[in-house]
This record gives sequence, C-alpha cells and structure tokens, in this order.
Amino acid sequence: MDKTLRKIVLLFPAFLVLLPLFLIFINSFMDPDEAFLTYNGVLGGKRFSSFVLMPANPSLIPFADLLLYCRSFYTMFWNSAAYTALITAGLLTAAVPAAWAFAKLFFPLKKLIFVIYMVFMMLPFQVTMLSNYFMLDRTGLLHTKWAFILPCIFSTFPVFIMTRFFCDLPDEWIEAARIDGAGSLQLLWHIGIPAGKPGIAAVTVLMLLETWNTVEQPLFFLKDPSLFPLSLFFPALTADNFGSSFAAAIVMLLPPVLVFLCGRQELEAGIGHLGIEK
Repeated sequence: MDKTLRKIVLLFPAFLVLLPLFLIFINSFMDPDEAFLTYNGVLGGKRFSSFVLMPANPSLIPFADLLLYCRSFYTMFWNSAAYTALITAGLLTAAVPAAWAFAKLFFPLKKLIFVIYMVFMMLPFQVTMLSNYFMLDRTGLLHTKWAFILPCIFSTFPVFIMTRFFCDLPDEWIEAARIDGAGSLQLLWHIGIPAGKPGIAAVTVLMLLETWNTVEQPLFFLKDPSLFPLSLFFPALTADNFGSSFAAAIVMLLPPVLVFLCGRQELEAGIGHLGIEK
C-alpha cells in the first residue's frame, strides 16, 4: 500500500508537467479555423477559450502553413541557432579561464572578486537590464545582434559551476606540472580542460537550453524583427498566425529535446558532482 501511495504521489505532479506538452502536441494537428474558435478568448475575443483533448478534424495544415509559407519563422529559427552557437562558444571561452583562475591561481582580492561574482549570479535580469541598456546604448550596440550576445557571454553562473570542478583537482598535479616548467595556460590546457570535461559538458548543455529559450533579453535589447530569435515568435502571435502556434511550439521544442537527450549523462554527472558534500 505504501508503494502504491508513493507512486500515486509521484505520478500526479508528473501528470501535471506532461499535460501541457500533450495538449501542445494534440493541438498542433488542429485546423487553424478550429484553433481560432477554440482559443478565441486568448486573442481578446468575446468567447471563452475551451479545453480540447482531441481536434475535431485532425490536420497537417498548421505544419504546412508554418514550414512552407511562414518565412519569418525560418528567419527566427536560424537566428536562434546562430545566437545559441555564438553565445555558448563565447561563454566557454570566457568562463573556463575565469573559473580556472578562481580555482587554481593566486592573485590579490581573489576571494572578494569571487564573492562579487556570486552576488551578480543571484541578481535576476530585471535588476541589471537598465544598466545593460544604457551601456549598450553608449557603445552603439543597442538594437544590434551583439546587444543580445555580449551580455549573455559574460554570465557568472557557468564560472561558479566550473570553479567547483577545478577546485577538486589535486594540487599535486599542478605542482608537478609547474616543476616541469608548465605555465598557467599550459596547466589549463593540459590539466584543467581534460579533467574538467564533465563540468564543461554540463555547462554547455545548460547554456544551450537557456539561450535557445531566452525571451526577455532579446525582447528588451532588439528592435529589428529580422534579428529576433525564435523565442520571440510567440509574443508576436496574432489572429492571422495563431493556427500555427502549436506547430511552431513542437518545432521549437525539438532542438532542446535533442540537446538534452544527447547531453543527459553529462548533465546528470555535472549536477551530481555539485551535490557531493566535501
């Protein structure tokens, strides 16, 4: 009885999580006219939105309209792919050396600077968006693609994760390499990166997922629709393109799901390592 009760308790929240995904998948095959009538209230109509578990007339028209006739969707999709690749590559280039410095190098005020890093990590985007806006405006980068890319590259959270990994490396390895004449960059390249691969892989997966789904930063810093990522496709929904919204959600979900499935083991290993008490 106890096992049955535990299963019910665990399955109920799992059902609540999976229900929206199920509805998105089912409604992605809903005819656009039926979708408009069903969810008229969402678009500001006078009718209330209804709850539909199965379309009356399943159709592939939403996918056809999205993939064949919606050019803005492809523009946003490839923008998201480019942003995600550039931000992840730039973030690793900046965060890995910073984490190595905090973990294994000695310099004045290191602990204080690291504490400042952690404070910035806890600040939400809403707190820093105005300062970022003014800085980007002064540098002439506002409303360009770099207004979205650069602030994301210098995120502090990956530095925190990788610092924990690098701190766990035995100091004896570092001292032995220094005796052999290795410099700081050689230590990072030949010891830090190979030994810290689980942390780097976990950060890569997390940043790919976060960047792909980011809404607030591009919405605040970008004005040209040709620069919008796919995450801004839904805030721009109108009655004309609402019928393809569920199909767009399915297509948008595919890359994160593939990234998660390919990097699930690395992500679990990284998170599990961080949970180990020292």
